[in-house]
Amino acid sequence: MTILVDALVIVGGVALGRWLVRRVRRRQAPLGKAGEAEAEAEPGAARVSHEAPSSFPCKLGDVVVRVAEGDEAWLAGALMLEEDHPVAALFVAPEAGGDRGVFVRDAPGAGMIWLAPIPRDALAVPRDPPHALELEDVRYERLRRLPVRVSRVGSGAPAVGERAIVAEYAGPASARLVIVAGTSEVLAWKGVALTEGEYDVLPGGKDTLE
Repeated sequence: MTILVDALVIVGGVALGRWLVRRVRRRQAPLGKAGEAEAEAEPGAARVSHEAPSSFPCKLGDVVVRVAEGDEAWLAGALMLEEDHPVAALFVAPEAGGDRGVFVRDAPGAGMIWLAPIPRDALAVPRDPPHALELEDVRYERLRRLPVRVSRVGSGAPAVGERAIVAEYAGPASARLVIVAGTSEVLAWKGVALTEGEYDVLPGGKDTLE
């Protein structure tokens, strides 16, 4: 009987000791794996990749050429427009004359929009782009509206703030407007939609947007 009691005491002591050790470790190491898991669960803690989706027809560093016109734009910088991943990008080519822009979306076969900036006094756009806009007596209907996070990559990309609403509008035939209404700046661009065969992309040797 004495041996049984002693054994129970020993087992109980070992269990109590293990419990105490676990308590001490938790208090002494709040930044261990458990702490890391809690940090990763915090809203906004996840990192967003700037890698260009494979459905983008071009990427940073490429040269885009309009086949019929022979115009070209070297994509020196971009505004990456992200939800949980990049969903669109507004590339800029500052040296192309008039700050050429190229807008692409994460949608296979979507092509691209060849753009030029609209002067500030030519089109008044509110922070939340409306369902329709009129420019030079031409009416444009909104095709889509995307609330996004904004990252500037490369060189020459304009500063619009960390968040924006991006709106794409369609006019007659292939006429398009792209509005980037950021928290600190609103940009408006006018151009034409290009489909495959109407443009060529000369690779610039970059696999990702950095």
